[in-house]
Amino acid sequence: MAISTNQLWEDPSLEPELASYTSNVLPLFVKGLEGREELQALDVGPICGSNITFFAQRVKRLYVCDMFLCLDRNRRKGLPLSRVVQYLDYPPKSFDGILLWNLIDHLNDIEVRRVVKLGEKMLRPGGMVMVIVLSEQAIDQPLNSFVIEDGFRLYLRPQPHLDFPFHMRQNREVLALLAPFTLVKSFIYRNGIREFLFQRD
Repeated sequence: MAISTNQLWEDPSLEPELASYTSNVLPLFVKGLEGREELQALDVGPICGSNITFFAQRVKRLYVCDMFLCLDRNRRKGLPLSRVVQYLDYPPKSFDGILLWNLIDHLNDIEVRRVVKLGEKMLRPGGMVMVIVLSEQAIDQPLNSFVIEDGFRLYLRPQPHLDFPFHMRQNREVLALLAPFTLVKSFIYRNGIREFLFQRD
């Protein structure tokens, strides 16, 4: 597998994970990618070595673009999101799968629609999109990276160095923002985490 990184970044000094749970959507996301030729996926981060190792066994090429780091840099400089979206400059129909994690939790509706529009352009027909959304009571630290371990278990690793607004949305609002895609599955966990799997028609 080849790995292409754009703003790949990991802070080894971070404390251990606050919480963990077994994902129901991640195995469905992986299964939805099986059998595709020249399989390529995009991870918008935050990312870590465990996730790269996980996908090294499953995709031919993984692209990593840490949008959280890009957002942090641009917000510190007072730059608009349009300057961040430039990092998602991949050709049309480049990917079979896109991992947005909880990125939309930290974007307003206009910003989410821009990212979704780009995602629709970059995704191949039938491609999959995985989205995680937190509720306000889900966890004390709403900005985390999701670290993949054995058994499709996700560990939430706090990112205290990042400071973005948190946009609480109801399920219907999430579905409306992701409307260009078709909802395949959604799960709500007792810890307040919500997972969504979408597909491009």
